[in-house]
Amino acid sequence: MRNCSSRMRFREFVLITAALLVLVLAVGAGGCVGPPPLPKGGIEGIVLDDTSGAPVVGASIAVDSRVLEPANLTGRFAVSRLTVGQHILSVSRYGYLADQRTVNVQAGQATFCEVRLTPVLSGTSSIYGHATLANHYAPQASSRSGLFAGSAARKPSLTPSETSAGAIQVRLRPGLTVADIADELARAGYEIVDELPLTQVVLVRRAGAATPDGTATPNGAAPGAMLNAPRPDAVSMEQAASAVEDIPGVDWAYPDYPVWATTVPNDPYFSSHQWHYHAISLPQAWDISTGYDAPVTVAVVDTGISPSHPDLIGKLVPGWDFIENDDDPTDKPSISSHGTHVAGTIAAATDNRIGVAGVSWGAMIMPIRVLDSTGSGTYSRIMEGIEWAIQHGAQVINMSLGGEKYPGPAFEAIITDAHNRGVTLVAATGNDYGGPVLYPAAFPEVIAVGATLKDNSLAPYSNVGSQVTVTAPGGSIVSNPLDGVFSTAFKRVSAGSGYTWENGYEFMHGTSMATPHVSGLVALLLSRFGPMHPGAVAALMSDTSWDLGADGYDHEFGAGLVNAYAALTQSTMDRAVFAIKDSGGNWVGESVYGRRNRTFWIMDATPGECTLVGFLDVDGDQYIGPGDFYGEAQIVVPPSGAHQVDRLVLYYVDTDSEAIGMATPKPRS
Repeated sequence: MRNCSSRMRFREFVLITAALLVLVLAVGAGGCVGPPPLPKGGIEGIVLDDTSGAPVVGASIAVDSRVLEPANLTGRFAVSRLTVGQHILSVSRYGYLADQRTVNVQAGQATFCEVRLTPVLSGTSSIYGHATLANHYAPQASSRSGLFAGSAARKPSLTPSETSAGAIQVRLRPGLTVADIADELARAGYEIVDELPLTQVVLVRRAGAATPDGTATPNGAAPGAMLNAPRPDAVSMEQAASAVEDIPGVDWAYPDYPVWATTVPNDPYFSSHQWHYHAISLPQAWDISTGYDAPVTVAVVDTGISPSHPDLIGKLVPGWDFIENDDDPTDKPSISSHGTHVAGTIAAATDNRIGVAGVSWGAMIMPIRVLDSTGSGTYSRIMEGIEWAIQHGAQVINMSLGGEKYPGPAFEAIITDAHNRGVTLVAATGNDYGGPVLYPAAFPEVIAVGATLKDNSLAPYSNVGSQVTVTAPGGSIVSNPLDGVFSTAFKRVSAGSGYTWENGYEFMHGTSMATPHVSGLVALLLSRFGPMHPGAVAALMSDTSWDLGADGYDHEFGAGLVNAYAALTQSTMDRAVFAIKDSGGNWVGESVYGRRNRTFWIMDATPGECTLVGFLDVDGDQYIGPGDFYGEAQIVVPPSGAHQVDRLVLYYVDTDSEAIGMATPKPRS
């Protein structure tokens, strides 16, 4: 067993021999280690074209929101080691309507399913494709040419035919009252929505515009109506303000732009060294939750933790040392401070003007020492550590460690038991440069975390395979130490002819460093939403991650790079809206919601050149502004058949940019 950081290579201990294990299990009638393994079954099947009967190659397969291997060249698929009972099987493929069904899995056998997908009707024009939410950090100005109209102001423009939902600040001329000007405002098409007596400002809005709660004013159309044609009286906020100034009795008018709270920690190294938090949209997520709603306990099963570190004081709950078998799981100052580094990423004391920030400010750390000072250990100690964490109330267990060999039925039983008890398990895939995913990450109940570099590419050391769930920043210190993950650690300090160890901070890299980003995010999710089944946690992070690599799930990135903001706002793709505009800016065709598997369809599209628009109104105010997602692409719809969009990226709307405009009303399907 070894940790999964690449700061060094630690030797792997030989596992307990089979003979010894048999002896242990044979002692006494109740001498088994941990609960017995639960019965397992599986699902096998084939995906066929419902019209031709031909195999549908490459169909996406998911069981309970966990994405699996796609259908092979014969349309077949299989998944094993499922718990007995009902599971949700989802099958989809570009060009076909998706299929979802409940499958009853029985012990010791595989339930066979024949899935027939209905193709798109011929003779009609349609658009289908793959979409994803991009993290805030990655998009550069050069990649947003289709998003922003005008490079100087960086002002996005959804369409010139839509009415702004924003109000206008109006100052009346001296001596006038609201009653004196109400009729003039009404004749100009505006209504008074609020009065601010302290500043002598009146707020007005275009009659019929959406209000902040998402409803329409009495003179407006219902919020669900489709925008089929330009509204002749529609204007932007700036245009509206200019028009209001021309109304008799108005001294000046100015748009009432939205503002938002920003949560930026004052830890000195946050801005200069912790690039990896920006990579997963964590600063935006902190505006939603910092983990104090209901503090979550995260067990760090590792080399121990330094309790005297100034950024970890007050952040630890009692733990255990399974190396020395006592209640002092202190990380030993040596060539490694692996556990201390992991703990700092998860929950370093934040906004304390000291050192670094942690992912979850409110989370508490349970130190479990199962690896020695060289970073090595055995599966048996890991089992004990997991069981101890479960018994003492850990809600999340971080395991930045792994081994190549299957750890045995006792270990698997404990993993299953933790999962069934609602404990979310997170583990590193390993650093064998594309080798197979290590255990315990290879277990289906565990969130397996791969690593990305500073440019969001896959880290070359990150292990790959079908078990990868998501990726997170692991960085690299090979060419530039600043490109690693910065967190709490021991620092070696010269002392006379030798040296000593002091609490400090250090860059490290590896899947070990990626994993605590995910564990910290899990803590944020549980703090915000309350108890969640581990499967639901994994599904939410997968559904909201930034799809990198091949479209859909792949063996390198899994579902993609985690997006903390999207996860905390539950911004799944089935909340996104997709629609098309013709060359004149008119909405054509019927807008649709996306699918949870990140695909979308627009049926009965008008042939010709058009703009495909996708957006996600995160706050539901029917206005695409800061904190929402938006993207567009220029496409040509064929006279007959379907046009495939390889990948439509919906970018986070920057908080330093102006709002895009009125959202397309909710679609009919």
